[in-house]
Amino acid sequence: MPKYAYGCEADGTFEEWAGHDDSTMPCPVCHQPARRRPYSGVPNLKGETVARSIPDPMYRHEAQKRELNRTWGDASRSVEMMRKNTVTGPNGERSIDLKGMNA
Repeated sequence: MPKYAYGCEADGTFEEWAGHDDSTMPCPVCHQPARRRPYSGVPNLKGETVARSIPDPMYRHEAQKRELNRTWGDASRSVEMMRKNTVTGPNGERSIDLKGMNA
């Protein structure tokens, strides 16, 4: 069950665990029915399966972009970035240029 925000006219906003169909919930202070408040933000999504299920292409693209920036994508992309940013020093030692890894 997710947590939803409800608004009571007398006591303000409170959060409560509820089912998807629970559009009203009794206020914990005055016990009057409070209506669920609409959610108006874009969720911060994680994972390709969830990000692909977003119907709006603009929001889906932004969620995928945030995920790739945060995690470097999958393992093959991480290995590719390490190979691209490997530098060889004057004595033949190899290291990774960390400045290039943030691209």
